[in-house]
Amino acid sequence: LRKVNDRLGLVDTTLEECVNLAIRLKELYIASNTSTTAQNERMAAREEVLRIKETLLSMANTTDSAGDALYGGFSTEQAPFREQLDGSIKYFGDGGEHTLSVSETIKLPTSLNGANVFMEIDVQGKNKSVFELLNSLANALLTSESFSQVHSGGSGADLNIKFNASRAQQDWSFKLTGPSGSAVISGSINSESPAEIVTAINNSGTGITASVSTNGVVTLTGAGADETITISEVSIEDYDTAQMEPKNYISVYAPGTNTVLYKISDQAQSLNAQGIQLDSMINGLAVSRTKVGARQKVAESQESVLQSRLTVVKTEIGTLQDAEIESLITELQTILVNRDAARQTYTTVSNKSLFDFLS
Repeated sequence: LRKVNDRLGLVDTTLEECVNLAIRLKELYIASNTSTTAQNERMAAREEVLRIKETLLSMANTTDSAGDALYGGFSTEQAPFREQLDGSIKYFGDGGEHTLSVSETIKLPTSLNGANVFMEIDVQGKNKSVFELLNSLANALLTSESFSQVHSGGSGADLNIKFNASRAQQDWSFKLTGPSGSAVISGSINSESPAEIVTAINNSGTGITASVSTNGVVTLTGAGADETITISEVSIEDYDTAQMEPKNYISVYAPGTNTVLYKISDQAQSLNAQGIQLDSMINGLAVSRTKVGARQKVAESQESVLQSRLTVVKTEIGTLQDAEIESLITELQTILVNRDAARQTYTTVSNKSLFDFLS
């Protein structure tokens, strides 16, 4: 039971530190997500985010006094969380929870499963790992100047764009605003052809027409002298977190040239999108710590029960130790004599028949 309490106490301590680090990440996010923050300040914040990631990885691989991993499930001999060549973190533990027997019939959990704690943070119905969320924040800080999530073309000018899609079919959607209003444009496209998107724009009722050149550049036309064409709320399939080097985005070209002026990314690339994810991480880690607290209470209750049993046993032993040996021997001899007499009586009675008693 002592080891159960020691391991649960260590889990509680590490999770407390993890929650504090997550709160620090939220502070960095808030400080960085303002128009007055310079990019060099964001880079300094990014460096701290990466150091926090290293600390959280170390926390996830914490071991007890015997060198057994706290968060590896039944697998306690090796570090359950390992960094891969691409910088991602994978879980190599199992789905179980380490337990220890504290009595003849009761086993108590000594930790939490690492996959549940660090790899399954619920972000708006999707499970993401703590390390994915940290990478996302670091990447959003890195690309905050090179990518935007909203762009408005010059008044009365055409807007030349290109969809940098994957080679396989990929679902895209975005909000398009023109002289006749706004509409959500969606379609399945690839790097070879944006045909579905072009058709959707022409049927959108926004007052904008689209045409595509042989090199895949789409020209948006329709804005009047005092009107602009605006693209916003871009959503790209399989784009859930900010990437270090986004491969899928919309390029905006300077009129009549191949010069890329702006890059419009998925909303997940923005700093704004990181706030909800950080809140989910803080809540997820806090809930895990609450579970540990509940298990500590169970362990304390079981310890009280076992202590009561121990007290009863010690009392009985003390009674035996305090008794006089001569009295005990005399009592035992009396019991043995009574036993022998009872056996002899039984033997005598069992050898007689009913006729013996009637005569």
